[in-house]
Amino acid sequence: MKAETALDIGEYVLLQTGFKDGGVNSAVFSAFWFPDKEVSAGDYVILYTKSGKASSKEFNDVHSHFLYWGKAHSIWQDEAKAAVLFHAPDWDSFSGHLARAG
Repeated sequence: MKAETALDIGEYVLLQTGFKDGGVNSAVFSAFWFPDKEVSAGDYVILYTKSGKASSKEFNDVHSHFLYWGKAHSIWQDEAKAAVLFHAPDWDSFSGHLARAG
């Protein structure tokens, strides 16, 4: 992915979702929250599904940031799956227990 503006990639999450009839659906199979990291406009962010150590490399004044999801195998071989990138600067976590109304 190429950053169009300077940003913190820690505000983004990539979801592996379902894909059918030419569009994504609400199924979520896996998620990768990007680490807090400032990148500049024009930088590249490369996410591998395999294991590895995060690193950066500069070439002609452009940085490439290499990140690793830590999966044992590729997760993109299934045509019924799609990648969806969300900007999520603010989020809440829940314990899994919701209070019942009433």
